[in-house]
Amino acid sequence: MTTPAPSGQNGSAEDAEAGRPLQRPLLERWGLRYFARRSRHTAAAAPFDAVHTLTPEEQDALRRLERGAVARAALAGALSALLAALVEILALPHFLRADGSPQLAYWILIGAVSVSVAVCEIAYLYWITLRTVHDLSLAAGLELFPPDGRAEAEAVAAALARAALELPNPSGGAFGVDPHLETPRWRLLAVSLLYKAKVGLTNFVAKALVRRALSRAALRAYAPLAAVPVTALWDALVCRWAVREARIRVMGPSAARAYVSRLFGAAPPRTDAGRRAALHAVAAGVVSTRDLHPNLVALLAEVSRRLGAAPGERGETRAFLECLPKLPPDERGLTLELLTLALILDGRVSATERRLWRDARRACGLDPDARLLRRLLRAFVKGREIPLAELRLSGT
Repeated sequence: MTTPAPSGQNGSAEDAEAGRPLQRPLLERWGLRYFARRSRHTAAAAPFDAVHTLTPEEQDALRRLERGAVARAALAGALSALLAALVEILALPHFLRADGSPQLAYWILIGAVSVSVAVCEIAYLYWITLRTVHDLSLAAGLELFPPDGRAEAEAVAAALARAALELPNPSGGAFGVDPHLETPRWRLLAVSLLYKAKVGLTNFVAKALVRRALSRAALRAYAPLAAVPVTALWDALVCRWAVREARIRVMGPSAARAYVSRLFGAAPPRTDAGRRAALHAVAAGVVSTRDLHPNLVALLAEVSRRLGAAPGERGETRAFLECLPKLPPDERGLTLELLTLALILDGRVSATERRLWRDARRACGLDPDARLLRRLLRAFVKGREIPLAELRLSGT
């Protein structure tokens, strides 16, 4: 299988563009070392197709890996919550004041046990997710550390490590494109706060509901057990999200290279306006996605390489929509096709992205039916080859 060759996929896009050494976060470096150590003793599947297309055998292997990881994550969450709940239940009778309220020592004990259990749980989840992500890359035929030691291969490995460890994508721009150009700052803050609250708030609400539902004090004492299924479900979901995201990142750079090569080979832009619009399409896709996803950085790099120029547009969606009707029909079609790639290569399409796609098609006098976009997204996520005719439908 071919090894994808993105450029600029890293922990600091500005450092990459300036040629400075990358300053990766500690957890990301730890994940890369783990991948490198495992890669010395394992080999990718035999190469016989592109990484972004999965054979039935590869799809079955990936599904087995994902299901196994999710099951182990759920079990880890259940066991850690059960241990913390049992300590809380069994210790309570020994730390009660005369009025029936818990002593301070009780809360210190519960806090120490909860923190210790949580640290062990998180460490295990990190390990099992990293191991599964590495196995996914091998099953798909992706060699993370080829003998020639190419920097772009390390960039893909770093993107997979970030997915496995739930690390955010770089917050800065890449190639002059700012993913948060049109995102309100309050929305970024709200998303960050909700992410931090996640399972702790869920467990608190679950316990409160159980205590309210149980009338007898003896039964209420067992309310901490409500955290067991909640934690198990949450850990399973988080693991599933991380593994799915890693699978998307395995396929994305290869897909960017293959589809851009085919589109440009069929009808490359001829005018300066067409070349600017091609770059602007990908930049606008990044802005509407509101995230510097590594697959989109790979797409930006591939389009820039094909055109021999860096993007000169920051990705303003209004300016992009205004330029579309002015393009010749063939260049307008290519621009819409590149926009479609930019919207699906991160594995999800938000309401903002659907709106941009519909507005772009309306600007070109085309049917804004979003079913085509959903069909192309499903094909990519499942590892199926997207026929060039299907992709061209998005630009006709």
